[in-house]
Amino acid sequence: MEFPVCTFDLRTGVLCSKCEAKLRGGELTQTDLTVMKALLEHERHDPRISSLSYVRSFRLNNKLFVVLREGGPSRLPQEVLEKMREAVSRATGLETQLIEEFRDLNRFIQSLIAPARVVTVNRVWLPDQTEEIRVVVDDERSVKTPTNLLSELVRNVKGLSVSFEFMRRKVHSRAER
Repeated sequence: MEFPVCTFDLRTGVLCSKCEAKLRGGELTQTDLTVMKALLEHERHDPRISSLSYVRSFRLNNKLFVVLREGGPSRLPQEVLEKMREAVSRATGLETQLIEEFRDLNRFIQSLIAPARVVTVNRVWLPDQTEEIRVVVDDERSVKTPTNLLSELVRNVKGLSVSFEFMRRKVHSRAER
């Protein structure tokens, strides 16, 4: 598996000066190191994941999103990805979701909200010369992750401001109100 740090450093737990600079500079976090170490250990048991490339991890609330480079995860069987996700969850103690970093924004967002479907994606230019992406999703009930976390994740991974709207809303019972 390909990592942004030396595999020797991950195995020994001692970072070289180059990898230490990445950690001090904010390119990587301690969570990233924990996830990479868990993935490296899991690769020993399942060499099929050796073709994957780790990008970054983001901890939002009590959920961990592990971003992998485009092209790898979609070629692997689902049970391999599930075991990999479980290995990371055990190592971090957090609910984990594996995400493939697609270059195409529409495919990336679709992968985040699946099984729901993207109806439309609009670019809105605001008066202060900034841009916001407005994503309309078919059904709020199908989206597993809260939209505020999805917006923050897209901002972290792609550097874009995204808002989500729904064609069909959840129906709240009186007990939820």
